Amino acid sequence: MPRWSPDGEQIVFDSSPDGDWDIFVVGANGGKPRRLTNQRFFDDSPSWSRDGKWVYFCSNRSGTKQIWRMPPQGGEAIQVTRKGGRIAFESPDGKFVYYTKSDEGKEGLWRIPFAGGEETQVINSVIVRGLAFSITRDGVYFITGTQSSTIQFFSFRTQQNEILATVENRLHDLTVSPDGRSILYTQTDQSGSDLMLVENFR
Repeated sequence: MPRWSPDGEQIVFDSSPDGDWDIFVVGANGGKPRRLTNQRFFDDSPSWSRDGKWVYFCSNRSGTKQIWRMPPQGGEAIQVTRKGGRIAFESPDGKFVYYTKSDEGKEGLWRIPFAGGEETQVINSVIVRGLAFSITRDGVYFITGTQSSTIQFFSFRTQQNEILATVENRLHDLTVSPDGRSILYTQTDQSGSDLMLVENFR
């Protein structure tokens, strides 16, 4: 799950070279990745703060999956959420952190002030799989639905949802171009499974 830094100089990503998922940073021009986390916990799904001073990620180091942040140079990790968190992005003004709670079985999008405080549910219908939302200055683009999906926009100004597109297939991930004119998303076109019988294996 690679993410470019705001200045375009670094890429943060998650990887499991030793079996445990950890967070790494590498220069945009290549080189040896630098490990940010190195504990026997599940650390993944990183993203950058808007000023590039923090890396957000999901970790179960407190016993449950929560959102944490730490400097991209390394250092002490700071716990952001206390009631669950999975994938997080900071608002463009840096005042809030928006996140989903997939492991708690709760569809929706929450936010918490950067400085700490009580969480607030912003949208109650964001799917819990993948990167299903994108934060912009004007609002939130997000995916809803299970078998078929809709792409919607929640306006910060009106506090209302607007359906932008309906897709017959199942959508997973979504992001908005920097100029706000295009939406990029992934979808499942086909899925299936096979039942196999193995005989005489002893």
